[in-house]
Amino acid sequence: MKVRHLMVPLLAAGVIALGAGIAQADEQSEWLKKAQLGQFAPMKQDWKAIEAAARKEGKVVIYSVSSRIFKLQKKFEKKFGVKVVGHDIASAIQLEKFRREHKARIYQVDVLFNNATPLLLNEFLPRKMVWNFVPDSVAGKLDKSEKEPFLVQRWSSRVLFYNGAKHPGGAPIDSLWDLTREEWRGKFLMPNPLESSVQANVIQTILQHPKEMAAEYERKFGKPITYSKKLKKATKKNPLLGKPDAAKEWLYRMLQNKPTFLRSTTKIFKNIGSVKQKNPPVGFTTFSKIRKNKKGILDARPAYDVKPVFGVSYPTVLVIADRAPHPNAAKLLVRYMMEKGFKYWNVHGDYAARSDVAAKQVKKFGIPPFEDLKMWPIDQTYVYDHKYTYLSLFLALK
Repeated sequence: MKVRHLMVPLLAAGVIALGAGIAQADEQSEWLKKAQLGQFAPMKQDWKAIEAAARKEGKVVIYSVSSRIFKLQKKFEKKFGVKVVGHDIASAIQLEKFRREHKARIYQVDVLFNNATPLLLNEFLPRKMVWNFVPDSVAGKLDKSEKEPFLVQRWSSRVLFYNGAKHPGGAPIDSLWDLTREEWRGKFLMPNPLESSVQANVIQTILQHPKEMAAEYERKFGKPITYSKKLKKATKKNPLLGKPDAAKEWLYRMLQNKPTFLRSTTKIFKNIGSVKQKNPPVGFTTFSKIRKNKKGILDARPAYDVKPVFGVSYPTVLVIADRAPHPNAAKLLVRYMMEKGFKYWNVHGDYAARSDVAAKQVKKFGIPPFEDLKMWPIDQTYVYDHKYTYLSLFLALK
Protein backbone atom coordinates (compact mmCIF):
# COMPACT_ATOMS: atom_id res chain seq x y z
CA MET A 1 0.00 0.00 0.00
CA LYS A 2 2.85 2.38 0.78
CA VAL A 3 4.24 1.94 -2.70
CA ARG A 4 0.87 2.58 -4.26
CA HIS A 5 0.33 5.81 -2.34
CA LEU A 6 3.87 6.94 -3.17
CA MET A 7 3.32 6.38 -6.87
CA VAL A 8 0.31 8.68 -7.04
CA PRO A 9 2.16 11.93 -6.26
CA LEU A 10 5.12 10.76 -8.33
CA LEU A 11 2.90 10.16 -11.33
CA ALA A 12 1.21 13.49 -10.75
CA ALA A 13 4.58 15.24 -10.61
CA GLY A 14 5.60 13.49 -13.81
CA VAL A 15 2.44 14.64 -15.56
CA ILE A 16 3.02 18.22 -14.36
CA ALA A 17 6.65 18.13 -15.55
CA LEU A 18 5.61 16.67 -18.90
CA GLY A 19 2.97 19.36 -19.25
CA ALA A 20 5.51 22.06 -18.48
CA GLY A 21 7.87 20.59 -21.05
CA ILE A 22 5.15 20.55 -23.71
CA ALA A 23 4.20 24.13 -22.84
CA GLN A 24 7.79 25.28 -23.22
CA ALA A 25 8.12 23.42 -26.51
CA ASP A 26 4.95 25.10 -27.78
CA GLU A 27 6.22 28.47 -26.59
CA GLN A 28 9.51 27.90 -28.37
CA SER A 29 7.76 26.81 -31.55
CA GLU A 30 5.61 29.95 -31.50
CA TRP A 31 8.69 32.10 -31.03
CA LEU A 32 10.52 30.35 -33.89
CA LYS A 33 7.52 30.86 -36.14
CA LYS A 34 7.32 34.55 -35.31
CA ALA A 35 11.09 35.01 -35.56
CA GLN A 36 11.24 32.95 -38.79
CA LEU A 37 14.13 30.85 -37.56
CA GLY A 38 14.83 27.13 -37.41
CA GLN A 39 12.30 25.11 -39.36
CA PHE A 40 10.34 28.30 -40.05
CA ALA A 41 13.17 30.12 -41.82
CA PRO A 42 11.99 31.24 -45.28
CA MET A 43 13.81 30.30 -48.47
CA LYS A 44 14.35 34.00 -49.27
CA GLN A 45 15.05 36.67 -46.66
CA ASP A 46 12.90 39.82 -46.88
CA TRP A 47 15.25 42.49 -45.60
CA LYS A 48 12.80 45.36 -45.97
CA ALA A 49 10.39 43.53 -43.68
CA ILE A 50 13.18 42.52 -41.27
CA GLU A 51 14.42 46.10 -41.01
CA ALA A 52 10.92 47.48 -40.48
CA ALA A 53 10.26 44.93 -37.74
CA ALA A 54 13.65 45.69 -36.16
CA ARG A 55 12.79 49.39 -35.96
CA LYS A 56 9.61 48.51 -34.11
CA GLU A 57 11.54 46.30 -31.70
CA GLY A 58 13.77 49.31 -31.04
CA LYS A 59 16.88 47.66 -29.65
CA VAL A 60 19.11 44.62 -29.75
CA VAL A 61 21.06 43.11 -26.84
CA ILE A 62 24.38 41.38 -27.51
CA TYR A 63 26.78 39.49 -25.25
CA SER A 64 30.11 40.09 -26.96
CA VAL A 65 33.52 38.48 -26.55
CA SER A 66 35.02 41.65 -28.05
CA SER A 67 34.92 45.15 -26.58
CA ARG A 68 34.99 46.47 -30.14
CA ILE A 69 31.21 46.00 -30.15
CA PHE A 70 30.95 49.42 -28.50
CA LYS A 71 32.55 51.09 -31.52
CA LEU A 72 29.62 50.31 -33.82
CA GLN A 73 26.75 51.28 -31.49
CA LYS A 74 26.24 54.87 -32.64
CA LYS A 75 26.58 54.18 -36.35
CA PHE A 76 24.20 51.21 -36.20
CA GLU A 77 21.60 53.23 -34.31
CA LYS A 78 21.96 56.18 -36.70
CA LYS A 79 21.62 53.94 -39.74
CA PHE A 80 18.73 51.75 -38.59
CA GLY A 81 17.11 53.54 -35.66
CA VAL A 82 17.84 50.53 -33.45
CA LYS A 83 19.79 50.82 -30.20
CA VAL A 84 22.61 48.34 -29.53
CA VAL A 85 22.93 47.31 -25.90
CA GLY A 86 26.34 45.66 -25.69
CA HIS A 87 27.89 43.65 -22.88
CA ASP A 88 31.60 42.80 -23.08
CA ILE A 89 31.80 39.30 -21.54
CA ALA A 90 34.39 36.56 -22.01
CA SER A 91 33.00 33.61 -23.94
CA ALA A 92 32.90 30.97 -21.17
CA ILE A 93 31.41 33.41 -18.63
CA GLN A 94 29.00 34.64 -21.26
CA LEU A 95 27.66 31.13 -21.86
CA GLU A 96 27.32 30.39 -18.14
CA LYS A 97 25.36 33.62 -17.69
CA PHE A 98 23.14 32.78 -20.64
CA ARG A 99 22.66 29.19 -19.42
CA ARG A 100 21.37 30.35 -16.04
CA GLU A 101 19.12 32.99 -17.55
CA HIS A 102 17.63 30.54 -20.02
CA LYS A 103 17.00 27.96 -17.29
CA ALA A 104 15.20 30.63 -15.25
CA ARG A 105 13.23 31.60 -18.39
CA ILE A 106 14.77 35.06 -18.41
CA TYR A 107 15.01 35.92 -22.08
CA GLN A 108 16.88 39.20 -22.37
CA VAL A 109 19.74 38.64 -24.82
CA ASP A 110 19.39 38.51 -28.60
CA VAL A 111 22.85 37.78 -30.01
CA LEU A 112 25.85 35.87 -28.68
CA PHE A 113 29.22 36.85 -30.16
CA ASN A 114 31.35 34.01 -28.90
CA ASN A 115 34.40 31.80 -29.47
CA ALA A 116 33.64 28.98 -27.00
CA THR A 117 32.48 26.82 -29.89
CA PRO A 118 33.11 23.43 -28.19
CA LEU A 119 30.40 24.32 -25.66
CA LEU A 120 28.12 25.91 -28.23
CA LEU A 121 28.33 22.91 -30.54
CA ASN A 122 28.05 20.14 -27.98
CA GLU A 123 25.68 21.63 -25.42
CA PHE A 124 23.82 24.75 -26.50
CA LEU A 125 22.98 23.77 -30.07
CA PRO A 126 21.64 20.25 -29.29
CA ARG A 127 19.51 21.71 -26.49
CA LYS A 128 18.07 24.30 -28.88
CA MET A 129 19.33 27.18 -26.77
CA VAL A 130 20.88 28.97 -29.77
CA TRP A 131 19.89 29.26 -33.41
CA ASN A 132 22.05 29.71 -36.45
CA PHE A 133 21.28 32.51 -38.88
CA VAL A 134 23.19 33.22 -42.08
CA PRO A 135 22.35 36.45 -43.95
CA ASP A 136 21.82 35.57 -47.61
CA SER A 137 23.86 38.64 -48.62
CA VAL A 138 27.10 37.00 -47.43
CA ALA A 139 26.29 33.30 -47.77
CA GLY A 140 27.99 33.02 -51.17
CA LYS A 141 31.27 34.35 -49.76
CA LEU A 142 31.55 31.74 -47.02
CA ASP A 143 32.70 28.12 -47.01
CA LYS A 144 30.16 25.55 -45.91
CA SER A 145 31.96 25.12 -42.59
CA GLU A 146 31.56 28.87 -42.02
CA LYS A 147 27.79 28.65 -42.43
CA GLU A 148 27.10 25.42 -40.58
CA PRO A 149 26.69 24.67 -37.74
CA PHE A 150 27.37 28.34 -36.96
CA LEU A 151 27.92 31.58 -38.82
CA VAL A 152 31.63 32.38 -38.53
CA GLN A 153 32.42 36.08 -38.51
CA ARG A 154 36.18 35.77 -38.32
CA TRP A 155 39.01 33.38 -37.57
CA SER A 156 40.89 34.25 -34.42
CA SER A 157 44.04 32.61 -33.11
CA ARG A 158 46.55 32.34 -30.31
CA VAL A 159 50.08 32.47 -31.66
CA LEU A 160 53.67 32.79 -30.49
CA PHE A 161 55.15 36.29 -30.48
CA TYR A 162 58.72 37.50 -29.99
CA ASN A 163 60.40 40.88 -29.59
CA GLY A 164 61.33 42.24 -33.03
CA ALA A 165 63.50 45.06 -31.70
CA LYS A 166 65.77 42.60 -29.92
CA HIS A 167 65.62 40.04 -32.73
CA PRO A 168 65.31 41.98 -36.01
CA GLY A 169 66.56 39.00 -38.02
CA GLY A 170 63.75 36.71 -36.94
CA ALA A 171 62.35 34.77 -34.02
CA PRO A 172 64.81 33.43 -31.43
CA ILE A 173 62.89 30.14 -31.37
CA ASP A 174 61.97 27.82 -34.23
CA SER A 175 60.15 25.01 -32.42
CA LEU A 176 57.47 24.51 -29.77
CA TRP A 177 60.10 22.38 -28.03
CA ASP A 178 62.21 25.52 -27.50
CA LEU A 179 59.69 26.43 -24.81
CA THR A 180 61.06 23.52 -22.77
CA ARG A 181 64.72 24.63 -23.00
CA GLU A 182 66.56 26.13 -20.04
CA GLU A 183 67.23 29.43 -21.85
CA TRP A 184 63.48 30.15 -21.84
CA ARG A 185 62.90 29.12 -18.25
CA GLY A 186 60.50 31.64 -16.71
CA LYS A 187 60.56 33.66 -19.93
CA PHE A 188 57.52 32.22 -21.65
CA LEU A 189 54.21 34.05 -21.16
CA MET A 190 50.64 32.88 -21.70
CA PRO A 191 47.19 33.04 -20.09
CA ASN A 192 46.63 30.41 -17.41
CA PRO A 193 45.11 27.36 -19.15
CA LEU A 194 43.17 26.61 -15.96
CA GLU A 195 41.45 30.00 -16.16
CA SER A 196 41.35 30.84 -19.86
CA SER A 197 39.12 28.56 -21.95
CA VAL A 198 40.83 29.71 -25.15
CA GLN A 199 44.30 28.90 -23.84
CA ALA A 200 43.01 25.54 -22.60
CA ASN A 201 41.81 24.89 -26.15
CA VAL A 202 45.29 25.75 -27.44
CA ILE A 203 46.97 23.25 -25.11
CA GLN A 204 44.36 20.59 -25.87
CA THR A 205 44.91 21.07 -29.59
CA ILE A 206 48.65 20.52 -29.17
CA LEU A 207 47.88 17.41 -27.11
CA GLN A 208 45.80 16.15 -30.02
CA HIS A 209 48.94 15.95 -32.21
CA PRO A 210 51.43 13.57 -30.53
CA LYS A 211 52.84 12.21 -33.80
CA GLU A 212 53.68 15.67 -35.08
CA MET A 213 55.23 16.62 -31.75
CA ALA A 214 57.34 13.44 -31.75
CA ALA A 215 58.61 14.14 -35.27
CA GLU A 216 59.42 17.72 -34.33
CA TYR A 217 61.33 16.58 -31.24
CA GLU A 218 63.50 14.32 -33.37
CA ARG A 219 64.10 17.11 -35.88
CA LYS A 220 65.04 19.53 -33.12
CA PHE A 221 67.22 17.28 -30.97
CA GLY A 222 68.33 14.62 -33.43
CA LYS A 223 67.05 11.63 -31.48
CA PRO A 224 63.73 9.92 -30.62
CA ILE A 225 61.87 11.25 -27.64
CA THR A 226 62.02 9.57 -24.23
CA TYR A 227 59.40 10.02 -21.52
CA SER A 228 59.95 11.44 -18.06
CA LYS A 229 59.36 9.40 -14.92
CA LYS A 230 56.62 11.77 -13.77
CA LEU A 231 54.65 11.38 -17.00
CA LYS A 232 54.93 7.60 -16.89
CA LYS A 233 53.92 7.57 -13.24
CA ALA A 234 50.93 9.86 -13.82
CA THR A 235 49.59 7.82 -16.75
CA LYS A 236 50.10 4.56 -14.86
CA LYS A 237 48.27 5.92 -11.82
CA ASN A 238 45.37 7.20 -13.92
CA PRO A 239 44.76 5.02 -17.03
CA LEU A 240 42.15 7.55 -18.25
CA LEU A 241 45.03 9.84 -19.16
CA GLY A 242 46.10 7.41 -21.88
CA LYS A 243 49.62 6.27 -22.65
CA PRO A 244 52.67 8.56 -22.57
CA ASP A 245 53.27 10.38 -25.86
CA ALA A 246 55.30 13.28 -27.19
CA ALA A 247 52.56 15.88 -26.77
CA LYS A 248 52.03 14.95 -23.13
CA GLU A 249 55.80 15.02 -22.60
CA TRP A 250 55.94 18.49 -24.16
CA LEU A 251 53.26 19.69 -21.74
CA TYR A 252 55.18 18.25 -18.77
CA ARG A 253 58.51 19.79 -19.80
CA MET A 254 56.91 23.13 -20.67
CA LEU A 255 55.25 23.33 -17.23
CA GLN A 256 58.52 22.39 -15.51
CA ASN A 257 60.13 25.30 -17.33
CA LYS A 258 58.04 27.68 -15.22
CA PRO A 259 55.91 29.62 -17.71
CA THR A 260 54.56 32.94 -16.44
CA PHE A 261 50.77 33.18 -16.44
CA LEU A 262 49.12 36.58 -16.99
CA ARG A 263 45.37 37.15 -17.20
CA SER A 264 45.48 39.91 -19.82
CA THR A 265 46.46 39.02 -23.38
CA THR A 266 47.19 42.73 -23.93
CA LYS A 267 49.65 42.74 -21.01
CA ILE A 268 51.31 39.64 -22.44
CA PHE A 269 51.69 41.40 -25.79
CA LYS A 270 53.18 44.52 -24.18
CA ASN A 271 55.56 42.49 -22.02
CA ILE A 272 56.84 40.70 -25.10
CA GLY A 273 56.97 43.72 -27.40
CA SER A 274 58.33 46.51 -25.19
CA VAL A 275 61.49 47.74 -26.92
CA LYS A 276 63.07 48.97 -23.66
CA GLN A 277 64.22 45.61 -22.35
CA LYS A 278 67.43 43.64 -22.73
CA ASN A 279 66.11 40.11 -22.36
CA PRO A 280 62.49 39.97 -23.57
CA PRO A 281 60.26 36.91 -23.21
CA VAL A 282 58.28 35.09 -25.86
CA GLY A 283 54.70 33.99 -25.45
CA PHE A 284 51.26 33.00 -26.62
CA THR A 285 48.71 35.77 -27.07
CA THR A 286 45.93 36.74 -29.45
CA PHE A 287 47.16 37.28 -33.01
CA SER A 288 45.12 40.47 -33.47
CA LYS A 289 47.02 42.18 -30.63
CA ILE A 290 49.59 42.96 -33.31
CA ARG A 291 47.48 46.03 -34.06
CA LYS A 292 48.77 47.54 -30.80
CA ASN A 293 52.38 47.81 -32.00
CA LYS A 294 53.77 51.37 -31.80
CA LYS A 295 57.02 52.50 -33.37
CA GLY A 296 59.67 53.00 -30.74
CA ILE A 297 57.44 51.58 -28.00
CA LEU A 298 56.11 48.13 -28.91
CA ASP A 299 57.52 45.73 -31.50
CA ALA A 300 56.04 42.25 -31.08
CA ARG A 301 56.08 39.97 -34.13
CA PRO A 302 54.46 36.63 -34.89
CA ALA A 303 56.93 33.74 -34.98
CA TYR A 304 55.62 32.38 -38.29
CA ASP A 305 58.39 29.79 -38.75
CA VAL A 306 58.02 27.92 -35.47
CA LYS A 307 57.43 24.19 -36.05
CA PRO A 308 55.27 22.16 -36.18
CA VAL A 309 52.93 25.17 -35.77
CA PHE A 310 53.22 28.68 -34.38
CA GLY A 311 49.64 28.83 -33.17
CA VAL A 312 46.11 27.49 -32.95
CA SER A 313 43.11 28.97 -34.77
CA TYR A 314 39.48 29.05 -33.71
CA PRO A 315 36.27 30.59 -35.06
CA THR A 316 34.45 33.51 -33.52
CA VAL A 317 30.76 33.05 -34.28
CA LEU A 318 27.46 34.89 -34.20
CA VAL A 319 24.32 33.07 -33.03
CA ILE A 320 20.82 34.17 -32.09
CA ALA A 321 19.72 33.31 -28.57
CA ASP A 322 16.66 31.14 -28.09
CA ARG A 323 13.57 33.22 -27.31
CA ALA A 324 15.46 36.43 -28.17
CA PRO A 325 13.05 39.32 -27.46
CA HIS A 326 14.24 41.28 -30.52
CA PRO A 327 14.81 38.63 -33.23
CA ASN A 328 14.59 40.96 -36.21
CA ALA A 329 16.99 43.47 -34.69
CA ALA A 330 19.25 40.48 -33.98
CA LYS A 331 19.22 39.49 -37.66
CA LEU A 332 19.97 43.06 -38.67
CA LEU A 333 22.91 43.32 -36.28
CA VAL A 334 24.32 39.96 -37.41
CA ARG A 335 24.17 41.10 -41.03
CA TYR A 336 25.78 44.44 -40.18
CA MET A 337 28.64 42.75 -38.31
CA MET A 338 29.28 40.61 -41.38
CA GLU A 339 29.16 43.59 -43.76
CA LYS A 340 30.00 47.25 -43.03
CA GLY A 341 30.28 46.68 -39.31
CA PHE A 342 33.12 44.23 -39.85
CA LYS A 343 35.48 47.18 -40.24
CA TYR A 344 35.96 47.20 -36.46
CA TRP A 345 37.42 43.70 -36.68
CA ASN A 346 39.23 44.28 -39.97
CA VAL A 347 42.65 44.36 -38.33
CA HIS A 348 45.97 42.57 -38.74
CA GLY A 349 45.64 39.13 -37.15
CA ASP A 350 41.87 38.77 -37.45
CA TYR A 351 41.06 36.88 -40.66
CA ALA A 352 37.58 37.49 -42.05
CA ALA A 353 35.50 34.42 -42.80
CA ARG A 354 34.26 36.16 -45.94
CA SER A 355 36.60 35.20 -48.76
CA ASP A 356 36.41 38.60 -50.48
CA VAL A 357 37.34 40.50 -47.32
CA ALA A 358 40.10 38.02 -46.40
CA ALA A 359 41.71 38.50 -49.83
CA LYS A 360 41.82 42.26 -49.27
CA GLN A 361 43.33 41.75 -45.82
CA VAL A 362 46.24 39.78 -47.27
CA LYS A 363 47.08 42.72 -49.55
CA LYS A 364 46.38 45.47 -47.02
CA PHE A 365 48.38 44.00 -44.13
CA GLY A 366 51.02 42.18 -46.17
CA ILE A 367 50.26 38.89 -44.44
CA PRO A 368 50.16 35.27 -45.63
CA PRO A 369 46.76 33.88 -46.63
CA PHE A 370 45.04 32.24 -43.69
CA GLU A 371 45.19 28.79 -45.29
CA ASP A 372 48.99 29.09 -45.65
CA LEU A 373 49.67 29.75 -41.97
CA LYS A 374 51.16 26.94 -39.88
CA MET A 375 48.32 26.67 -37.39
CA TRP A 376 46.22 23.81 -36.10
CA PRO A 377 42.47 24.51 -35.97
CA ILE A 378 40.70 23.46 -32.81
CA ASP A 379 38.50 20.39 -33.07
CA GLN A 380 35.40 21.41 -31.11
CA THR A 381 34.22 17.88 -30.40
CA TYR A 382 37.67 16.63 -29.38
CA VAL A 383 38.17 19.58 -27.03
CA TYR A 384 34.74 19.07 -25.48
CA ASP A 385 35.06 15.29 -25.08
CA HIS A 386 38.55 15.45 -23.56
CA LYS A 387 38.28 18.50 -21.31
CA TYR A 388 38.20 16.53 -18.04
CA THR A 389 41.06 14.27 -19.15
CA TYR A 390 43.04 17.38 -20.05
CA LEU A 391 42.40 18.98 -16.66
CA SER A 392 43.44 15.80 -14.86
CA LEU A 393 46.62 15.59 -16.94
CA PHE A 394 47.49 19.26 -16.46
CA LEU A 395 47.07 19.07 -12.69
CA ALA A 396 49.00 15.78 -12.49
CA LEU A 397 51.96 17.20 -14.40
CA LYS A 398 51.99 20.68 -12.88
